[in-house]
Amino acid sequence: MSYPNRGGIRSIFAVAMGFVMALFLAACGGLHLQGGDEDKDKDDGSVVRALESDDFLRADGAVVKNKRGEEVMLRGVNAGGLFVTENWMNGFASSGPTDEIGIRTRDFRTISQVFIQRFGLEDAEKLWTAYQNDWWSDVDFENCAAMGMNCIRLPFTYMTVDFDSIVSYDNAGDYDFTPLDNFIEKAASYGIYTILDMHGAYGSQNGQDHSGQTFDSAWEVNFYKNTRMIGLTADLWRALADRYKDNPAVAGYDLLNEPGEKAGTTNETHFEVFDALYDAVREKDRDHMVIFEACWDGKDLPRPEEYGWENCMYSFHHYTSMAEGGQFTEHGRSWNEKIEGITSQNFGVPIHMGEFNNYNDPEQWTYVLDLLNREGWHWNSWTYKINNTWSNSAWGIYTIPAVDKVNAHTDSYETILKKFEGLRTTEDIHKVDLGEKTLESVMKDYLTVPPQTPLAARGYVFFDAATSYPYYADGIVPRLAPDRNAGQQITVTYHSAQDGTVYLALAGKYFTVSGNDVLLGEKGPAARFYPVQTEYGYTFISFTTCRYLRLDGEGKLHADGKTLDDCAIFTFDW
Repeated sequence: MSYPNRGGIRSIFAVAMGFVMALFLAACGGLHLQGGDEDKDKDDGSVVRALESDDFLRADGAVVKNKRGEEVMLRGVNAGGLFVTENWMNGFASSGPTDEIGIRTRDFRTISQVFIQRFGLEDAEKLWTAYQNDWWSDVDFENCAAMGMNCIRLPFTYMTVDFDSIVSYDNAGDYDFTPLDNFIEKAASYGIYTILDMHGAYGSQNGQDHSGQTFDSAWEVNFYKNTRMIGLTADLWRALADRYKDNPAVAGYDLLNEPGEKAGTTNETHFEVFDALYDAVREKDRDHMVIFEACWDGKDLPRPEEYGWENCMYSFHHYTSMAEGGQFTEHGRSWNEKIEGITSQNFGVPIHMGEFNNYNDPEQWTYVLDLLNREGWHWNSWTYKINNTWSNSAWGIYTIPAVDKVNAHTDSYETILKKFEGLRTTEDIHKVDLGEKTLESVMKDYLTVPPQTPLAARGYVFFDAATSYPYYADGIVPRLAPDRNAGQQITVTYHSAQDGTVYLALAGKYFTVSGNDVLLGEKGPAARFYPVQTEYGYTFISFTTCRYLRLDGEGKLHADGKTLDDCAIFTFDW
């Protein structure tokens, strides 16, 4: 759809938006125009500025600000598979047990135990160092910066920094923070914050393979009753907080990943452990944000004031079952309901979507990234890259061509090192294809979008951007008026100031959605819409259909517009 230039409004708007974008990028700690000794030139000619002391982040109510008082939106990806492996997405095959070694490899801990038995503790640790150097290198930071990311969530386990404890928990506490130090420092040189995400606590907080230690049932997960494991984890967080307390490149401390047993929900038992870990951090560091996770909804976290938690962020994960594509509306509704359920709690803290994936459906990706940005949520998708047998899986932005996976029981030391080399991010790495665009390019579209201006709740005479005609009520049908003088006022009222959804009313009757048709009042309850700011005005997305409002040739509205190109654009009476 092409739009006429109405009195030069678009050119003025474009200049204003360019100014807003520049301010936003400066605030986000991502792309910057100014240079410096550690600044890095990008392919597009812009510059990434290394993080410095004034970039230190704190929660200020429900927003995140740096020391300059600028609001920062954290957006990026997870570095999944670097410090904690999942066989499905990394270069390892499930193997064993054998007559010699009675261990079945199904997670980081069991793979490590086999390595230790075969090669000894020191060489086993060297193997993991080689793996980490092959899995993630400078080119991966360059890719993240080129997409516009300003934050990487870094999953790690106690074994990342306390490798000797794999042999016995009696060895716990001899920490080596070198792997975390190196990642944080390198990310900061690209202007990227790091969220330290405790993916695996001592003894495993959830019994999942991604905690580094797998249990077969929720009943086997006893972390929340095991004072020794809780104590060891608190000691580690105390040491981490002491080490990074003055480091502006650390965005925050994510205390426990997916803390419910075997993906279960959380309750007061978990909250008490959260509180103990929070206290351990605060003994050493009063200034960094502490991040609390729920599995999986707003009702699964307490209000922060109940425990005296301050300078904190609440984080959630969301994975739908709509992985095959063609389920756009169902996927969108699931996200709408997730957002509503969390925002309705009105926690008063910054909200973070710490893990999510929208599979190989480009519409699902664009809908969700746009939704998170409009809602003002911080986000990190899962994940940066994967290696598995799926040649075009959007579980990673990049997919390493399938390689012969490591068999920890039978492969020689040299063979394992050689297989690790096949996990490197090289020029021929596969960029996941979503059809017309790659996932990399879709991410790039949404990583640096500035916050939109909220639509005020009041009455408007809305005009169609293409025709300059207003709207009126034709019986129970909202319709484009035949001329500029026949328009009526459309009233905007908020359903929820937290999730941003609004009701629209015309001639005293609320807009309703029946199928894909938009009617007035008599065919159902009031419909909710997300107002979306565009270059030319506002459009609205139906909460029910997850589609834009669209005008047909007769001037009637339908809730089935798929893109901004075919949606109705509402402008004010300039």
